[in-house]
Amino acid sequence: MEKKKFYFYYIGLGILYVAVKIVFVSFGYLHLGAIAHGSIPAVLTILVCLFANKKNTNKFQKYMWHWLMLILPLLVLIITPLYIYLKSGDTWLVNGRLSVLIIYEIMAIIQLIIAYLLIKQVKE
Repeated sequence: MEKKKFYFYYIGLGILYVAVKIVFVSFGYLHLGAIAHGSIPAVLTILVCLFANKKNTNKFQKYMWHWLMLILPLLVLIITPLYIYLKSGDTWLVNGRLSVLIIYEIMAIIQLIIAYLLIKQVKE
């Protein structure tokens, strides 16, 4: 697949981090502050992807940005469940939080796959 499509999908998933939170907040499952929490991975993944897609960087810099594109979803996979648990305590998987957790983990896994495929293409 063409690299531009990978970047587009990666950024699209980054936007979905916020969109998912907005939907769950609008249906009353999460508090309004959850949108700010969703914007952190969104902004970071989108910015890193934009830097990785920059045309005037050398191959080593591109390679490093792509590795960062791989690390950020890994952090989402690890930090999201931990953050939800620390924030909510024993009720960490009620009131829509389980659904958000599953959606976030799936999006992070897909971003991991995209970043891995981009790293393979940059190596070649």
